[in-house]
Order: sequence, then C-alpha cells, then structure tokens
Amino acid sequence: MAAGDPPPAQALGPREAARIFTGAPIPPGADCVVMQEQAERQGEEVRVGRAAAGQHIRRRGEEVHAGDVVLPAGTTLHAAELSLAAASGSARVTVYRRPRVGILVTGNELVPVGTEPPPGKLVETNSIAIAQYVREAGAEPILLGIAPDRTEEIARTLGSAEADVLVTTGGASVGDHDHAQAAFEKIAGELVFHTVAIRPGKPVLFGTAPGGRLVFGLPGNPAAAMLGFELFVRPALRILGGDPKPERVRARAVLRGGSLSGIPGLTFFPRGLAVVENGRIAFTPRGQQSSMQIGSWSAVNAIAQLPPGEGKLEPGQELDVLLLGPLA
Repeated sequence: MAAGDPPPAQALGPREAARIFTGAPIPPGADCVVMQEQAERQGEEVRVGRAAAGQHIRRRGEEVHAGDVVLPAGTTLHAAELSLAAASGSARVTVYRRPRVGILVTGNELVPVGTEPPPGKLVETNSIAIAQYVREAGAEPILLGIAPDRTEEIARTLGSAEADVLVTTGGASVGDHDHAQAAFEKIAGELVFHTVAIRPGKPVLFGTAPGGRLVFGLPGNPAAAMLGFELFVRPALRILGGDPKPERVRARAVLRGGSLSGIPGLTFFPRGLAVVENGRIAFTPRGQQSSMQIGSWSAVNAIAQLPPGEGKLEPGQELDVLLLGPLA
C-alpha cells in the first residue's frame, strides 16, 4: 500500500503482514510497522525481529485533538504556524492588517540618498532606518519624501497621507525652524505630549489626527530618532498588529567595558551589546552615545536604562537593559 491509497477492506489476522510504504494508512488488524531494513522475506513468509505494538505508527489526533486551540489569538504567523493552521484544515485565518506607516523627514538641509550633498547639506538617512524598523515591527512603510521646513507643506503632506500612523523626523524641538507641532495643529491633531525627559531623543511629539491616526514626531538626529522609534513607535505598531506582548524583554545585566553615569533630570538610554557570560547577561556600551552617532546603533542588541540622576556605574555593577534581539 502506498501513500494516498484507501485502507484495504480485508483485515490482517494474527501473524499476518502486508507491505506498506511511508504515509500509507495502516491496514485493519495491524498494530505495528517494521522497517524494511529489519525484515527478511523468504517466499511467502516474512521474518522480522522484535516488534512492539504501536511502533512507527502515527495515531489520528496524535498532535492535535478535536477541540484543541491550535493557534491562540495574537500568535505571530511564521512558517510553522502557517503549516499547523493548514494541517488543521484552516484554508483561511483571520489576521490583523499590517498598519500602514507614513514616514516624512523634514529639513531644508537634507538631500536624498545617492545625491552628492552641496556645502551646507546632508544626506538624509532617517527614512531608510525608520522604514526598516517599521518592517521589522510587522508594519508597512510608506515613504512620503523630504519636506522643507515650512509648516504648510509639512501639514499638507501629512494631511493627505493614506496611512494609519504618521512618523516625522526633524523639526520636533522648539527652535524657529522646528515646525512639527505647528504642522500637527494645522491638521487638527490632538496633542498628547511634546518632549520627554530622556536622552537621546528629548524632543518627541505624540498625538492623534482625524480618523484615529497616530502621529509621532521624532528628533532629526539619527540616534535620537532611532531611540524614539524603539521606545514609542514600535510598541504602538505591535499593539495595532495584535501583539499581546508589545514591549521588549527587560533584564538585569552586569556592566562591562567602561563606566556609565546618569543624567540629572533625564533617563539615559545608552546603546550596546549584550552577551551571556557565566550564566549572566553582560552589557557593553557601544560607540559614542551622542544623539547624532549612527554607529552607536550598529550591531547593537540592547539598550541600557539609567534613571535620572543615577550615580556613576563602574564595570561589574548591575543595570537594567532592554533586549532588542538575541543575545550574542
């Protein structure tokens, strides 16, 4: 009998055998399978070694029983989960739609990537990083381009964007050329907060716009924008995507590689590398920790969190970390 054949109508009796191939149904009356390599055929007889009832047989309902919850709501569907759903007879499953995230970078000084910047200009990189972070959070990025430092143009672009979430970078502070809040107010947004006591990334804006859209204004400095996304935007996207546990895993770690000091009045988030040493997590700060240093995010898998006014921490002391990925 081969895989896909119907079970034979005639049952096997005691001391009887039938040849069967992988994936075929067990004949009625049979209670075990002996591999071909362990059987010797002599005419109409088959000589086998010791056989135990049930060996090499996959029972109906062995993995999933009737009434079992196969995939709880909130489960992220990877290859194995999709395969399990299909094996359970579900040709279609109900999922959360990926949030659409409009990304607008602002600044008169910015030119697109691939463009030779003239004096006084910079290559724009925030949209590249934020778009990738959006994908990694399970959402769909929509690049809205570069807007000059003009309130009306920023507001027009945000107001016409077909997105569930709007993220801007740049112009979130309180200088004469910072237009994020003014543009937000022009699209009739409701401001929830503006500026947070953290470093890097203090000038962060959050509110809601007509239609229930969420609006995040992140700093223009790359490292600050990345941290702002990690702390504020990513959890929101995970919630919109149905994740029941949107927050990063927090852990205690031992400081390595140099001292760290807290900042009066601000929670400090230095980036670094977390590894397992002697059964404990060790955290080493990486690169310069200024708000514009992109390299401080390269090959990073953790962020430390130092409360306001935390005294100087020396190597060997413990601190709190947020784990961004697998430990090295």
